[in-house]
Amino acid sequence: MANKALTMLQTRRILKLLMEGCSLREIHRSTGIHRLTIKNYQHRFQSSDKTFSELFTLPDYDLSVLVHPPRSTKTTDERYADLYPQLQRLAEELGKKHFHVTKQVLWEEYLRDHPTGYQYSQFCYYLDQHIQQHDATMPQQHQPGYRLQIDFAGDPLWIIEPLSRERIECPVLVCTLPCSSFFYVEPLSSARQEHMIPALNRALAYLGGVPKNILSDNMKQVVTKASRYEPIFNELMEQWALHYQTNMQATRIVRPKDKPSVEGSVHHAYSQIYARL
Repeated sequence: MANKALTMLQTRRILKLLMEGCSLREIHRSTGIHRLTIKNYQHRFQSSDKTFSELFTLPDYDLSVLVHPPRSTKTTDERYADLYPQLQRLAEELGKKHFHVTKQVLWEEYLRDHPTGYQYSQFCYYLDQHIQQHDATMPQQHQPGYRLQIDFAGDPLWIIEPLSRERIECPVLVCTLPCSSFFYVEPLSSARQEHMIPALNRALAYLGGVPKNILSDNMKQVVTKASRYEPIFNELMEQWALHYQTNMQATRIVRPKDKPSVEGSVHHAYSQIYARL
């Protein structure tokens, strides 16, 4: 499969090894990619007017345009003319969180109606550009290990009791490190403290450390009295935070954008875990 298109992760891996001066044979041994494919990509890199280091710093979309020539015979303007009228509808579909729609699903539907249209990376690029133009927000800067965001997913999972066949609801706890987007997901027997706190212990063990702060919304398991500036945490959570030498924090009331990373991890859980189950 010497001509097989590589993923962007594989492409960047080849670039990194070329930057380090590795031979085609060494790159083949390290990545398992066919040497003819590696040679083909090396030629594409060298045909550009940029060094390997400059190529490596490019965004995924720009790098993809350089190394993956368009498969369509239609011009970019024609394809964009087809896509542009649909962008608002696609953005609205993506915003219907309870439907768990993903960009991958929208792209597959778009490609069925426009077989010679954009490939996935270009489709996402134009859709993201449209969303950003119509949804201006202030980006948050995250430091490694500074904060862990926790939340319960809006939709539960379910188990079936084998004897009675009773359908039992399981709330799902999601914990996310915003800087790396590394997250932990666990379905619980209930959302009560006696089940949530041991799950938080397991989350910290899984993540491999304790962050400086723990950020949650004003859930009753954590907060006794909600406040915009000085929420009061219940005694058990205060003791738990003291034990781990961390600090409890709460978001403003009805402000999901105060913890966007964990909200994003919830949607990853929907598409990567819930859908497969």
